[in-house]
Amino acid sequence: MLNTREMKKDTLHAVMLQQLYSLNFMWMKLEWFIRTKAPQEFGTDEYYQLHEDYGTCEAGRLAKALSLPVEGIDELTTFLKHSHWAVFETIEIAELSSNSFRMRTIDCSAQKAARKWGMTYYDCGTAGLRVRTGFFKGLNAGAKVKRVFAPGETRPDCTPTHVSCDWLISIE
Repeated sequence: MLNTREMKKDTLHAVMLQQLYSLNFMWMKLEWFIRTKAPQEFGTDEYYQLHEDYGTCEAGRLAKALSLPVEGIDELTTFLKHSHWAVFETIEIAELSSNSFRMRTIDCSAQKAARKWGMTYYDCGTAGLRVRTGFFKGLNAGAKVKRVFAPGETRPDCTPTHVSCDWLISIE
């Protein structure tokens, strides 16, 4: 087993970041595999439940690692700042009220990859909603996630072009 206690922090950081990139790459490859080899399963509720389960699992592991209470919006944003979104993406978090905030992804890496591979966009709206739902509900059962827009959908007029997707998170 990797002895993380004896590693230099910079080395540990580099190793773990590369592991995350490898996992992200395999996620995309597995999605492609399912889409092409088992198209009857792709896009089903069972398929999207896997995304929600991932979000819930990530939230639980972060809660264990950070040992922080989850009482309100401030805590949800703290956990979001430690999530895979913060690792792979530039995210913008704006508090809207004492029980809600906006989460935006700026120049999404998946959308950049899609364009590189000749696609107009990567259709992630439903999966993105389910991962976020699992993540935030995994931290607070009263959390609600609403998609403002995702790639392929009409962007609200007031949304800057560098915003790839926009979400509203609240606690009810």
